[in-house]
Amino acid sequence: MKSFKSSGNGRRVIHSNPVHRSPLYSQRKKTSYSTVQLALIFLLILGLISSLSRVQASDDDDREVPRNHEWLDSVNLEDVPDMPVRPVGSGICEDAVCDGSDNDRCFESCGNVASPDNVYGCPDSNQWALTFDDGPSNYTDELLDILDEYHIKATFCVLGTNVKKHPDVIQRIYDSGHQIASHTYSHPHLMSLTNEEIIYEVKATEEAIRDIIGVTPKYIRPPFGEADDRVKGLLKAMGYKILMWNVDPTDYDVYMMPDVDSRIQGAFKKAASGTDTGLNANEDPGFISLQHDLYQQSIEQVPNIIEYLQGKGFILTTPASCTGDDEPHSGHFEESMVGQAVVEKAVVTTIASASATDSSSSSVSSSVSSNPKETKLLSSPLATTRATVSGGMVYIPPVFTWLGFITAVILAFA
Repeated sequence: MKSFKSSGNGRRVIHSNPVHRSPLYSQRKKTSYSTVQLALIFLLILGLISSLSRVQASDDDDREVPRNHEWLDSVNLEDVPDMPVRPVGSGICEDAVCDGSDNDRCFESCGNVASPDNVYGCPDSNQWALTFDDGPSNYTDELLDILDEYHIKATFCVLGTNVKKHPDVIQRIYDSGHQIASHTYSHPHLMSLTNEEIIYEVKATEEAIRDIIGVTPKYIRPPFGEADDRVKGLLKAMGYKILMWNVDPTDYDVYMMPDVDSRIQGAFKKAASGTDTGLNANEDPGFISLQHDLYQQSIEQVPNIIEYLQGKGFILTTPASCTGDDEPHSGHFEESMVGQAVVEKAVVTTIASASATDSSSSSVSSSVSSNPKETKLLSSPLATTRATVSGGMVYIPPVFTWLGFITAVILAFA
């Protein structure tokens, strides 16, 4: 870290003549003027921090997991191992060997020991399943358009909180014949939760999905891939198959890099050419890849990925299909229009919320969330603004609104 020292030779020159204004006087006046600007900027930055805090608080509220005590009674814990909760950070080991002897102790450094019935890859060497985590998002429709164009079925490991935000998208995923898997409600480290908290995470996600499409998933992907014997036993007690992966292009790390295209596509090409990914815990001949439909940069690679894999002779499928499971979801529609009714209700609520906002907000946004807390935030011109564009949602983060405001003030005083 560099340190800076004052020059120490600053002598103040005072002019007593009020008429003669030397260049030094003008410079002092400019400095005083800049202080006012800096004070304004400081106040605006404080406002920015406050605005971001309110938006973050809204996101946290959205991720509050619903709790229904009847869910606890529906799960038989008899075969769930009695193991301690592992706080986040307790699985990081500097001296980890990761040879199977210390994987569970150093689960954050190594990954947990794989169980034979965990699905890491496909059983045939010419099979490849594309999977996408953490959605639905503002970019999922774009991904669905691509998959429709290539007539490819994929798997979406969805978050309950995002399912509630995008009921029309989860309906489209299901209607298009894709596989839906659970990824919990709020994406926690499951090993850091109690049994009861894990049940709430899973059951709340089931409810969110079932309320829209009338079925629930039979597969679950633990967030971060973290699941010890206790977590696995609990998920199995709720009727789930555990879905992992053996190809990871780490789009969450590289999506903002200038060479994102070559990095993501390169990971697929290396795996397809036989390079060991280090993730194939059960040594499956076929592949299950992990991407996130949160990142548009990752979605933009999908057409090239599909064409490359098909050119190499791979059959693109889903984890359920490649493992011979014809029923990746549980339950059936009571009525064919159940899901559509839920979507239509969400749209009507959204339109009503939009019409209730002030004129300045409605001039920017043609649609707002039906969440009262979020609508309250949107009513402020400095809060997050949403506008519907081509069926998706465009978010204008408050940071950009504040930066524009700060720039305007500075230019006004310049």
